[in-house]
Amino acid sequence: MLTDQGKVSVTQLAYMIFPAILATSILSVPGITMHYAGHDMWMTPILGSIFGIAAIGISFGLHRMYPGKTLIQSSVLIAGRIPGKVLGLIYIFYLPHITGLIIREYGEFISNNALPRTPMFVIMGTMVIVCAINVRLGIEVVGRTAQVFVTLLIVLLALIFILLIGELHPVELFPFMENGPLPVIQGGLAPAAWFSEYIVLAFLLPYVNQQKRTVHVMLGSLFLTTMAMTVTNVFCLFLIGDLTDTFVFPVMIAARYITIADFLQHIESIIIAIWIFGIFVKISVFLYIFATSTAEWCGIKDYKPFVGPLAFMSLIFAYWVATGGSGISGLITASANLYTISILLIFPALTYGLAWLKKGWLHVRKKRTNT
Repeated sequence: MLTDQGKVSVTQLAYMIFPAILATSILSVPGITMHYAGHDMWMTPILGSIFGIAAIGISFGLHRMYPGKTLIQSSVLIAGRIPGKVLGLIYIFYLPHITGLIIREYGEFISNNALPRTPMFVIMGTMVIVCAINVRLGIEVVGRTAQVFVTLLIVLLALIFILLIGELHPVELFPFMENGPLPVIQGGLAPAAWFSEYIVLAFLLPYVNQQKRTVHVMLGSLFLTTMAMTVTNVFCLFLIGDLTDTFVFPVMIAARYITIADFLQHIESIIIAIWIFGIFVKISVFLYIFATSTAEWCGIKDYKPFVGPLAFMSLIFAYWVATGGSGISGLITASANLYTISILLIFPALTYGLAWLKKGWLHVRKKRTNT
C-alpha cells in the first residue's frame, strides 16, 4: 500500500467522480451525438449510461473480491505476476494519453473563448502545475477541493439551464426516431466512452473510509451525471437544432442566447467558470490515478516523486495527441470511442471474468480435495 494513507468519504468520492465524467462531456457530447442521432440525440446519454453501470459493477466486483487493492494490484493477483504487470502497463500507457487529451481540450476551449492571444503552453501549463500541487497534497485534499468546486459547478450549471428556459423550442424534438434505433445506438457510443470512465472507481475505492453506502451513492452519481448530460443535449437541441453538430462546443453557443434586458449579457463567462472548476477536478483525479498506479506498478510506496514528471509527460502528450482544434474533434470519433471503451471497460471486464473463473476453479479444487 502507498504511504499516502489519506481517506475520502463516499460523498467526496462522488464529488470527484461527477466532474471526472461530466467536465469534458458537457461541451463535446452534444455535437457528436447530433451528428449520429439527429433529433434523437437526447436519448444517447441514457443509452450510454449502461456502460457506466457496467463500469461501476466491475469496480465494486473487483473491490469485493480483492478488498483494499486497486486495479493495478488486483490484476497481478488475478492474472499472475508477468501477465498482471503487462495488463497494468496497458493502463499506465493509456493514462498519459487520456490526461493529455483532457489538458488539450481545456487549452483549446480557453484559447478559443477567453484567452486567444495567450500561448497555449501557458494556458495548459498553469493548470497542470496547480493540479500537480493538488495531487501531491494527497487524496484528502483532492476530495475536499472537488467538494468545493463541484458545488459551484452544479449551482452555475443550474443557473444556465434556468436562464435558457425561455429560449427553448420543443418542436425540435420531432421527428421522433425518424431513422429508427440504429442512429441512436451509434450516437450513444460517445457518451458510453465517457461513462466508461467510471472505472476510475477501481483505482479509488481502497481510499474510501466508509464502504456501506458506496454502491448507492455511486449509482446516484451515475443518475445525476446521466440527467445532466441528457438535459444538456436537450437544451442544445431545443436552442440550436440541426446546427448543433457544426460547433465544437455547442453549450457555449447556447449560453450566448441568454439576454435579459440590457444588464445580463455575455453569460457564457459562466460556462468558462464551470469548465475551469470541472476540468481542475478531472485533471487532478486522473493525474492522481496516473501517479499512484505508476508507483504501485514499480513497487514504490511513495507516489509523490512521480507527480511532477508524470504531469510534465501529460503536458507533452497534450501536444502529441492533437495538433489543433480539428485534431481534438478527430480524437473523439467513433473509432476513438471504441478505443477508450476497450481500455476502460473491456480489459477490466476480462480481468473481472478471469477472477471469477479463478475463484470457481479454486472452489472446485477445494471441493475435490475435501471429497
